[in-house]
Amino acid sequence: MGPVPKARGDYVRETAGKSKIRQGLLYVLLAAVVHYFAGGYSPLRLPLPIGPIVTNYLSPLLFLAGIGLAIFGFYLKQTA
Repeated sequence: MGPVPKARGDYVRETAGKSKIRQGLLYVLLAAVVHYFAGGYSPLRLPLPIGPIVTNYLSPLLFLAGIGLAIFGFYLKQTA
């Protein structure tokens, strides 16, 4: 006998998993860009001052949330 065809729910779950992985990796990239510019590593000067709360708490939180979302998407994809 050949492989068992996937049910519709499995296909939806796998598609949602791929979407969550992509979304999580975009959040990680966004966090890196925000940290780069808000941390003063860029030669460009921002017109508004950015508080240290952004570089100390918010960009690492966004980075960790993106990693978590990508892991969740990978889990969804694997269990489909």
